Amino acid sequence: MAYATTLDVADELGHDIQDNTPESRQITKWIERAERTIRLRVPILDQWCTDPDYLATVIDIESAAVARKALNPEGIRTIMTQIDDANLQKTIDTTRSTGEITILDTEWELLMRTPASEFGTLTAQTDPQPIPYPHYPPAY
Repeated sequence: MAYATTLDVADELGHDIQDNTPESRQITKWIERAERTIRLRVPILDQWCTDPDYLATVIDIESAAVARKALNPEGIRTIMTQIDDANLQKTIDTTRSTGEITILDTEWELLMRTPASEFGTLTAQTDPQPIPYPHYPPAY
């Protein structure tokens, strides 16, 4: 089960989402897709989410990603309207129209933290070994 809920997305969008409606089922599906995307890069997500601050960040990122998708499900980048000729032109961003949930680079930076337990694994070498230069055959 995903960490974010439809209520989190509703708060992000600023409107109510009724339970057991097509909209709530769609939002739930998108939340699950967002979390699967995150879990591909953060396989220890459950372990990191034991930290309440990190859990709040995950919920914020999942709900923001789903809200972006809900506000622009077709992935429209620009709309141009000409009133005299009654033309309407839509430019669709193919990266956003594929149905994927987009996690922004700034959000990935927040998600990809280094746990405090890994800080102690670094060891300093007082006399590091020199890097050997490559040996080329002698020139004739």
